[in-house]
Amino acid sequence: MARKSSLFARLRSFFVGPVNDIAAAAGAVNDLDFGVAVNHDAALRFTAVFAAIKMLSENIAALPKTVKLVTEDGAVPACDHPVFRLLHNAPNEYTDTFTFWFQVVSSLLGWGNAFAAVEYKKGSPVALHQLNPACVRVTFVDGKKAFVVNDPNPNKKWLNGTYLNWEMLHFMYFSLDGLYGIDPITWNAAAIGRGLATQKFSAEFFRKGGNIKGVLETDNNLGDQAYESFMRHYKDAAQNFETPLLEYGIKYKNISISPVAANLIQSETLSIQDIARIFSVPPHLLAELSHATFSNIEQQNIFFSTYSLRPLCKRLEQQIENKLFSDAEAGEYSVKFDLKGMMRGDDAARSAYYEKGINAGWMTPNEARELEEMPKLPGLDKPRIPLNYVEVGSENNNSNEG
Repeated sequence: MARKSSLFARLRSFFVGPVNDIAAAAGAVNDLDFGVAVNHDAALRFTAVFAAIKMLSENIAALPKTVKLVTEDGAVPACDHPVFRLLHNAPNEYTDTFTFWFQVVSSLLGWGNAFAAVEYKKGSPVALHQLNPACVRVTFVDGKKAFVVNDPNPNKKWLNGTYLNWEMLHFMYFSLDGLYGIDPITWNAAAIGRGLATQKFSAEFFRKGGNIKGVLETDNNLGDQAYESFMRHYKDAAQNFETPLLEYGIKYKNISISPVAANLIQSETLSIQDIARIFSVPPHLLAELSHATFSNIEQQNIFFSTYSLRPLCKRLEQQIENKLFSDAEAGEYSVKFDLKGMMRGDDAARSAYYEKGINAGWMTPNEARELEEMPKLPGLDKPRIPLNYVEVGSENNNSNEG
């Protein structure tokens, strides 16, 4: 896995201005002001944004990750490869695999970029060090992509410096130039700001007793003295849990829900749907169930795997394959974030799938048991096929022989 080294790779103090001017100017794309500041910290306090990023990050972090060697007989696990140990065991000595990939994906979704410095020894990758995306700048030096890290955290200052392209894993979410990902929080500040404003207004509304349960009405015109006398007796009765006596022709009218509260609920629902669109998450996973039914939840879960998780996994897989394998290994090894477990469906669907595969001969019983995380059993490694299955035309040969 030898890599070409250069003097520049070791000179980590040189800096050329960033190329990601688009990201710096992203704040100008939103001219709507809902009276709340929208930044990464504020966005994560909006429950829909927090839940969407957490949902995607946790699911990808929990996926099985494999490295396979492509052979003439198919792809076989490459458990002895250094990259497999980084993906499966631990990326470094201070972070477990789940935490590492959770941080990478949450940075990718929240900042549009995620970075991990690659540590090499004798030409082989031995560690991956996750970085705060706010502390990394993408630059060009002598026409080649490079990264400048400046982390103020004293525990991570040893990672500061300039890195060449092959020394850094750079995952991009949505990019306009292919060099740097745009910040989804900044570019969608209007939608997120509306949600934050609704959340803030809702808290103030209910804190001040805005949730009106009923009103007192009368056709009479009460004077100040009569009004004060009535309200005093009414409040005393309410505080003592007594039934108040309504005088002066006053009647109590119950209100199921106030119009303002109804609009708040609708606004909160629309805000959740906005966040679901931004992060490609089915609304029911953000607890927005207005259009969910028991019959379509399974299909929405499959949608989540296909259109939400799969593109993110592909971004991660390709960057790993491009950066962590040598030129001689290109095309020989592949990295997979296994989504099979997410696509399995319910028990009845999985049973039917395994039954068809085993009976048709393209799956062995032990392969089905392995997918269900059950131990293999002896004698179940060979494909099976019904005896009445024959090749087309062979029935004529059998009849002639008879």
